[in-house]
Amino acid sequence: MSQCLIVFRRSGKIEYQTNNKVSPFNEFIISIVNETHLELDKNFYTNSLHQRRFYGYHKEDLYVALYFDSVTTIDSEKVKSTLIGIIKTFNKLYEDNEQVQVDEKLKKLVDLQLNQLLKYKQIEPKESPISSVNNSGTSTPIKNRNSNKGSKKMRKWDGDTMVDNVEDKVLDYSEFRDDSAQPEDLEPLKIDDSAFIHQNDIVLVNELNDILNDSDNSDDEDNDEPSGKVSGFFGKLSSYLGGSINVEEISKKFNDQLISKNIHPATAKTIIEKIQNQVGNKNVTLNSYKQALTDELTKILTPNVSTDLLYDIKRNTNNERPYVISVVGVNGVGKSTNLAKLAYWFLQNNLNVLICACDTFRSGAVEQLKVHVNNLKRLNSQSSTTTTKIDIFEKGYGSGDHVVQTAKGAIQLATQEKYDIVLIDTAGRTHSNSKLMAPLKKFGDAANPDRIIMVGEALVGTDSVEQAINFNNAFGNKRGLDFFIISKVDTVGDLVGAMINMVMATKVPILFVGTGQTYTDIKRLSVKRVVDMLMK
Repeated sequence: MSQCLIVFRRSGKIEYQTNNKVSPFNEFIISIVNETHLELDKNFYTNSLHQRRFYGYHKEDLYVALYFDSVTTIDSEKVKSTLIGIIKTFNKLYEDNEQVQVDEKLKKLVDLQLNQLLKYKQIEPKESPISSVNNSGTSTPIKNRNSNKGSKKMRKWDGDTMVDNVEDKVLDYSEFRDDSAQPEDLEPLKIDDSAFIHQNDIVLVNELNDILNDSDNSDDEDNDEPSGKVSGFFGKLSSYLGGSINVEEISKKFNDQLISKNIHPATAKTIIEKIQNQVGNKNVTLNSYKQALTDELTKILTPNVSTDLLYDIKRNTNNERPYVISVVGVNGVGKSTNLAKLAYWFLQNNLNVLICACDTFRSGAVEQLKVHVNNLKRLNSQSSTTTTKIDIFEKGYGSGDHVVQTAKGAIQLATQEKYDIVLIDTAGRTHSNSKLMAPLKKFGDAANPDRIIMVGEALVGTDSVEQAINFNNAFGNKRGLDFFIISKVDTVGDLVGAMINMVMATKVPILFVGTGQTYTDIKRLSVKRVVDMLMK
């Protein structure tokens, strides 16, 4: 199925096109002018002309149009979402740059969105498989396992809501597979590499999503409020716009707003008191107050140290000792899963990775890591762009000195075998149990990791303050946490206050956020996006 796309102005000037097939769009544009098209939604049009399916969308004076040279159909909502994304991408890239500088990147990002769209193509089957079986006369009809009305449907997260998983895909990866199975004996793993864009030998994590997320929500026509209407509790304050406000009253409203987003009450109080001191009490408008609060939240989340982990690692490649990263956190936050995501990211950046199984306490922890490593080996063997290697170092289960000896053994082997990175998985532990937290200092002194990363849950709420503080202090006075990875961000909607809690409590920056269960569901923190959620 071939497709063609153009971005043009209302004046007729073509700003961008995927190829030279512009003339077929003329008749589609005429149908819009003559109102013979079908308007699927506000500013979203379609028409079928000469065995082609056309779609168009516009934002202000910028239009994007697309057609498919096939009878294959794609869900219109998916097409609309793609066209909106392309307009946002175009506007974002051309904000501060000349056309010549960004044409190549725009092409990559547009192609990325088009390729993603084509995955949703729907081709009507020529013959129903069920009727074929029933009419053959030779086969016994197969009973549908899901025919029981009382059977429980599997569910999955879709955006911010939980929906029925009609595909019945098994999400449990706890089953241990025999290590003797070779990659060529297993079915190829499929993974969406669209989350990674190679540029200058650096893999940019979800660059496209960052562009789309950085766009204002007002760019989406469907989210526009009627003229003069303000959503949320700000609707009650509309009379204050442009005039002075009661600072105490507004401070209380914003304090409640921050707490409703999972920010700890004490943390919210500290932030609001700082804003009150900044703005004073005279001639303060609602807009100036909101801007001061936005700036303060942005300042909190903006790292004051470098988060360029790749640069730090590649600078270490001349040393004999590999770069050692230890991952810690409370039970069940997703340490092993996010460690595997990091490993895949490093592999894509041509770095050799040795994973060390230092969770020798929880039953099945070593086997879980083996499953991840086997998956990553298979993915790595399928890649045509990397020659890197990954393996696991484990010494079974034990306690006390066994953990320390396992970590030392992994680092020694990685040094001999020329691995670039050692990723150490540690046992999850309750942050309020001093007996469980105490061994972390001994482990840290022995392994002496270059970076300690804590995985924290976005949905943990106000308890995140104590978790972050206790883990940051667990390694003694000479060192603490270096970065956070905030997991399960896709499950909380705009209740992302745990990020503010953890950063304010420790001054430790957020390196990545986890947005799903696959190895590419990891992205850099968009500070603007998080602040917009908190102020929403």
